[in-house]
Amino acid sequence: MTVSSVAPVASVVPQPLGGDKTIIVNLRRLTALRAIALSAYIGVSLWLADALSAGALVFVLLGVVTTLISGWRARGSVAVGRLEFFGHLLMDWLWLPPLLALSGGASNPFVIYLLVPLTIAAATQPRFFAWLMAAISIATYTALMAFFPGVDGGHSAHMGHGAGHDMAASQSGDFYRHLIGMWATFTFSAVLIAGFVNSMAEGLRSRDRHLHRLRQEQARRDQVLSLGTLAAGTAHELASPLQTIGLLVEELQAQQDLPEFVEEDLVLLQQQVNLCKQALEQLKSRARDPAGNEEYQSVAGFIDRSLERWQLLRPEARFQLQQSGPQSMHARLPLTLEQTLINVLNNALDASQASGSSEPVALKVAWGPEHLRIEVADNGQGFGADAEAENEQQSDGFGIGLILSKTTLAQLGGSLTLAARRDCPGTVATIELPLESDMAEVS
Repeated sequence: MTVSSVAPVASVVPQPLGGDKTIIVNLRRLTALRAIALSAYIGVSLWLADALSAGALVFVLLGVVTTLISGWRARGSVAVGRLEFFGHLLMDWLWLPPLLALSGGASNPFVIYLLVPLTIAAATQPRFFAWLMAAISIATYTALMAFFPGVDGGHSAHMGHGAGHDMAASQSGDFYRHLIGMWATFTFSAVLIAGFVNSMAEGLRSRDRHLHRLRQEQARRDQVLSLGTLAAGTAHELASPLQTIGLLVEELQAQQDLPEFVEEDLVLLQQQVNLCKQALEQLKSRARDPAGNEEYQSVAGFIDRSLERWQLLRPEARFQLQQSGPQSMHARLPLTLEQTLINVLNNALDASQASGSSEPVALKVAWGPEHLRIEVADNGQGFGADAEAENEQQSDGFGIGLILSKTTLAQLGGSLTLAARRDCPGTVATIELPLESDMAEVS
């Protein structure tokens, strides 16, 4: 829509994510539009030799003041919120309706500027604010038509003061009917802008939010890809040293008359070497079978094996397990789920140890034919700690393992969420995953 003597409003940036930078840009452009509109109004008035009355001049100066306020606020260092931006839009109603009333009323061509704040609100604000601005615009125009039409409405046509007067009154009545048509067109335009323009702007904002999520997901995939490349190289480099360590342990175990504590340490060392080899074999198997197709296996047995492996990796770990689900149920479980669970358990144990807590990690597992839910609760600082402790916890307990776990579960249709514990300080990590179960195995 083109507005006479006013800059086009299509340059206003739609607000995709409600960011402060976008709002500040919109506020700067609103300030520019208001300055151009006031300059155009004053320039046209001078060109037409139409002297401004003292009252009209006061409201022109008030418009200049609101422009300066908006311009100053747009240059400030404090963030501008959505409601504050809507308040700057409402500033136009402090000077524009009185100025129109004192300079021609509804017959003033500048009345079309009433659509400018509405268009900006429809393009940048939620639906409620767009319709609120539409109601204000229509009410203002209606009040101008009722109390300041700029003509006598053609009532003098019935007074009978001669043919010339009758012709003038007839022309006045025709012009009043023209103003009625302008009012109807304005009302239709306001409803159209509040409805369709706001819907299109909301569609653009929704698309931008979707693109933003896609960019975040792509960034996570790129990060996981780089980590996977690094892991593949590291696995290749570790294979030979592990083989050498295993041979040395076997040679030491073959010796006679070793102290008992040395034999125990060698047994533990052999277990750790075997765990490392097992991890490398799983990595190779995952690389050969990216889809991770697995046979049906017992869910309860999977939980027990995962916890057993975790305790071998972290002998100091203590946990409390609470299970609920059919013990005989079998389901397809991805290869990466075990490592994901171990990553979450390691995070919980690290967070608890960082806070000096000796309480065991609380583990709740519930499953059914279509769903698996695992809750891991630690005894760390939690989300209520100060910023320094929270940053330390995130760097120690919620690092690369958490990123990999979230990405893996998202690819499998599941999720990993973090929330504060309700009963005590700490964090609850919740794993949710859809299952493909073998109903024949469920008793």
